[in-house]
Amino acid sequence: MTSTKPERLIKSFLQFSTGPWLSAFVSFIATPITTWLILPEELGRASMFTLAFGLLMQVALLGTDQSFVRMFYEKEENLRRKLLWESLSLPLLWALVISAVLIISWRWTSNLLFGETTFLLPIVLLALTLVVGVLERFSTLVLRMKKRGIAFSSLRVVNVSITAGTTIAYALFFSRDFYAVIVGIFVGHFVTLVISVSMEREFWRPVFGFTREVKDILLYGLPFVPTFLITWIFQSMDRLALRSFSTFEEIGLYAAAFKLVSVLMLLQVGFTTFWTPTAYETYEKNPDDTSLYRKAFSMIAALMMIVGSLAILFKDAIIIILASSYRGAASIMPFLIFNPVMYTVSETTVSGINFKKKTHWHLWISIVVAITNLIGNTLLVPVYGAKGAAFSTGVSYIIFFYMRTLISQKLYPVDYSLDRFTLATLALVAQSFVNTFMTNVIIQITSSIIALLMVMLLYRSEMSQILTLSKNIIVFLKRRRKSSKASA
Repeated sequence: MTSTKPERLIKSFLQFSTGPWLSAFVSFIATPITTWLILPEELGRASMFTLAFGLLMQVALLGTDQSFVRMFYEKEENLRRKLLWESLSLPLLWALVISAVLIISWRWTSNLLFGETTFLLPIVLLALTLVVGVLERFSTLVLRMKKRGIAFSSLRVVNVSITAGTTIAYALFFSRDFYAVIVGIFVGHFVTLVISVSMEREFWRPVFGFTREVKDILLYGLPFVPTFLITWIFQSMDRLALRSFSTFEEIGLYAAAFKLVSVLMLLQVGFTTFWTPTAYETYEKNPDDTSLYRKAFSMIAALMMIVGSLAILFKDAIIIILASSYRGAASIMPFLIFNPVMYTVSETTVSGINFKKKTHWHLWISIVVAITNLIGNTLLVPVYGAKGAAFSTGVSYIIFFYMRTLISQKLYPVDYSLDRFTLATLALVAQSFVNTFMTNVIIQITSSIIALLMVMLLYRSEMSQILTLSKNIIVFLKRRRKSSKASA
């Protein structure tokens, strides 16, 4: 029997989002275990490792991963393997060069990241993880572009599980320091690479004799690099400021709070992976119909605002699962909620920029929010430490949302009812401020309940729709299970 369009959408959504959901669950379980094994100062050093890895990945890739995605469907099926190797060759070579430089200058790099010149192994692992990371990026893109949603989704669970398992095992049987975290990161990426390549072994057979198209790949990809670098600065300014003006212990507390919030970011990845192709397909079929974007915005806004408010309300209950040395992360967490909330909601409103191919706006948006975050962190971190970093980051993400949305609306008018969203945002800001800078628990809880009720009142109709959608998903899953049993 042919599936209906809603069923196809639900199926696609579940295939790409189930992995991030399960990854979020694994991460939520692993984070408290990690905090019981590793001190905040050591987790702070590990955070600097991940920060450096993120920057070096953006530099090494040269934007050719974007070229691979953009040109994949333009190629005949028998030419896509060649496109892979032509897209991969330069970033892989560049990653090897960067890795060699890292190892040669390991003392300087070690002092920059960890405050000491005695750490050789972390720099070697950083170099190895960079090379593996570049290969893994393309190996998972192959699965995504071939629309192997279940395989792509499962690999996220594998990555998070292997990383967490290795980190915990290393801490238990070897040493409870930041080495446990960075070894876990390397092993997680390596295992993911091996599995993803094995899933498409034929696609990875080497191709020789590259054409002039390598130049086109580079020309398309390179303009993305400045945007990615500015975005990295925007997203990393908090930890860079803490490294400059505070201690590794503060970075560790911040990293713990960020890890808990990152559970919501994994949910964001699941939605974005599903939403982007759906939005493009809808626009290509009927560019004048904006109803899908309005509905998606209101539904996601309601869901993320309510989840964000609930996370702040129960922050002390969530933080209590961490080791006692990390309890200070509770007052850091509230403003970090705006990262996944604003980014996820903006993914439904930013479409106009992409539809009209005015992607240069992404660069200008990144520059503005990066400068905002730089000023905020420079002023607040020396005084308030990790709380100041979280506040500056949260405000920057609010600006990020409004810039993306207003520019997109100018290019592709959609009525998103921003007045309602603005009121909900103000309620969440007030709740976050009280829970960050006030110590009276009764006032914190009262402000959280008021903010939550206000958001629920503003989005009462969407809450009903979310419940209906949840029921439809459950019905769909029951049908699939019955169908599987019948076929067996």
